[in-house]
Amino acid sequence: MNERTSRNRARERAEELRRRAAALEPDADGRAELTRKTVGHVEAFLEALRDGPGWVPPTGSPRIEALDFDGEGRSIDQLLELVRTEVEGQGLNPASPRDLAWVPGGGVYASALGDLVAAVGNCFAGYYPSNPGAALLENRLAEWIAAVVGYPRETSGGTLTSGGSIGALTAVAAARDAKGLTAAVFRKTVVYATDQQHYSVRKAVHIAGLAEAVFRRIPVDAAYRMDAAALAAQVARDRREGLRPWLVITSAGTTNTGAIDPLASVSDISRREGLWHHVDAAYGGFFRLVPARRRLFDGIETSDSAVLDPHKSLFLPYGVGAVVLREAKHLDVFRFRAPYLVDAPQAEPSPSERSVELTRHFRAMRMFFPLFLYGVAPFVAALEEKWRLAQVLQAELDTWPEIETGPPPQLSTVCFRVRRPGLTPEETDRVNRELLGAFEASGRFFVTATILAGQFWLRPSIGVFRTHAEHIDEFLDRLRRVIRSS
Repeated sequence: MNERTSRNRARERAEELRRRAAALEPDADGRAELTRKTVGHVEAFLEALRDGPGWVPPTGSPRIEALDFDGEGRSIDQLLELVRTEVEGQGLNPASPRDLAWVPGGGVYASALGDLVAAVGNCFAGYYPSNPGAALLENRLAEWIAAVVGYPRETSGGTLTSGGSIGALTAVAAARDAKGLTAAVFRKTVVYATDQQHYSVRKAVHIAGLAEAVFRRIPVDAAYRMDAAALAAQVARDRREGLRPWLVITSAGTTNTGAIDPLASVSDISRREGLWHHVDAAYGGFFRLVPARRRLFDGIETSDSAVLDPHKSLFLPYGVGAVVLREAKHLDVFRFRAPYLVDAPQAEPSPSERSVELTRHFRAMRMFFPLFLYGVAPFVAALEEKWRLAQVLQAELDTWPEIETGPPPQLSTVCFRVRRPGLTPEETDRVNRELLGAFEASGRFFVTATILAGQFWLRPSIGVFRTHAEHIDEFLDRLRRVIRSS
């Protein structure tokens, strides 16, 4: 076979394969049909939220378990029906106003449109020369978040992440290198946190190579906030023992109760002792925009790093978090070069140079669309509404003789439990576990629980932007009925 014949056969084969792959590029009519039916599905889903449940007890997903992706393609109608029944039709509905579990968000609709544009255009936001506009948008949003925290504009910066876990890992790696830690001192390096700290930060320390570090559990006060005096005393003891204090982790909104640690006092101690102060503000950080809550965050602006999750208290879809640093230069730990990333004119750092990710979803569009369309004021109003609703819920529960409540809500989470005369702590826990089970079985609201001071507590968290006063009234009515029947 001569070279010309070989080329012709290769071309014929390529054309044959092109015809087989043509389904990947539907024409305008094909796209219109897919879009029309998908939007119809989305509209039906959104309309059902008004009266639908926040939780449907799972029944299993046998059709998903039996899926064969090696078979022939199927219709959009079959696909959407499968999603409706096997995915959306059971378990937690995080878009529902009756979702009071963990730390809710809700999924602002405009964010989904931003995702659509990002996915269709497939912009590569990780590398500035690839798409300066996309990289700039990611950087500008990170800078805006740094400004929310209160970091100085001249030195601060950060990056958007998939969520708080990657944000924490980014901050911990920056703190490790900023303090010049090497494997030779890991065993003597000390990390300080309370038992209210989210586990993602300890995981980050482990992944960053410091699994051997010493972890000190700092006591909390009656509102589950770090005891700053105890921190200072522990740091002094560790220095006397020849250890190397390194990292203190505070919370601006714990997952358990929404507690905010004394950030200013801890920052003062950190500066005096040469500690890196990292603030987990994944839940609470954006509440700093609410005038009535702002003072609770005093001192966060003097920390070294902070994680905030727009997919929590900016109500965006899951998959967009952020980490910001007071001194962005410490993110240089992620600055690497490769021969296939040929140096090109670059007005500012690429997002990949401040992150563990090179290839990344253009997640800035999830924030850009709603912030550009609506401005920040509606988000601030929704955040304050959630805090006010938490106050309403706790105030009502305080009038119920059989209910004990936790600390007054600093953010939007309320803790409570049933207390009955003569019951031991173990029996009280059992009663409340049964109450949660009965409430879950009712299938209307979804609430989660936690352990505080060794005891079992229910903890409704009000975080979906669609949750309003009428939903709290409905929750209380249902809770009253469940308690009476238990």
